[in-house]
Amino acid sequence: MDRIKPFLFYLVSFFVLCSLQSAKAQDTASIRKSVKYQMTVYPASTLCDLYKNFFQDAYGPGHLMPVGDEAEAKMRKYLRDECEKARHDTTLLPYYEQTGALGNFVRVSLSSVNDGIIPFDTLFSALLESMKNNPLPSQAEWHKIWNGICKEINNLYPNIESFSKDYQYLKEMLNQGHFIIHHSERYKSAYHPHYRLIRKDIFDQRLMPLFDNKTRKKH
Repeated sequence: MDRIKPFLFYLVSFFVLCSLQSAKAQDTASIRKSVKYQMTVYPASTLCDLYKNFFQDAYGPGHLMPVGDEAEAKMRKYLRDECEKARHDTTLLPYYEQTGALGNFVRVSLSSVNDGIIPFDTLFSALLESMKNNPLPSQAEWHKIWNGICKEINNLYPNIESFSKDYQYLKEMLNQGHFIIHHSERYKSAYHPHYRLIRKDIFDQRLMPLFDNKTRKKH
């Protein structure tokens, strides 16, 4: 029996190690899958646009959280105005798509409001709820996460336009404690992005049934 115990210990240790390596490999695979998706669907993406996608997956819309009724009213008005702008821009985004490698949040195109799929108030309430109670990485954690992501991007697409320039810009920005950026002008000109980030569980519960219902009505 005493001889079996060391064997069991090493056997368990082996399977634990394999599981950790598998999890790490799956994480890398998810990163690469997300990068490939974006560069296939949005080939005009720059490194900054890829950064924004993964940043949104980690932080969601929480940095936009309104404080007080007046701030919430302004956010509502801004969303209505952007819906109208999206109508004229003819946004080229799909109705919805997940962010980053983990899919913690979903980008929901404002075209879904303009096309009568998602009621405005439903999207707005889902947005407000998505801003609350989200565990956020620390500055150091996010810096480390991004460095790993950036390595995979460079391995897959080393010839992205302005890669070196954008890499240096992002590095300096993070070193100064800043996180948030806008889409590149190249990306905005090509795709006219108008969307909001909705947390995955809220999207699945409140919005996905509306998209499913729209799909059923087409058949």
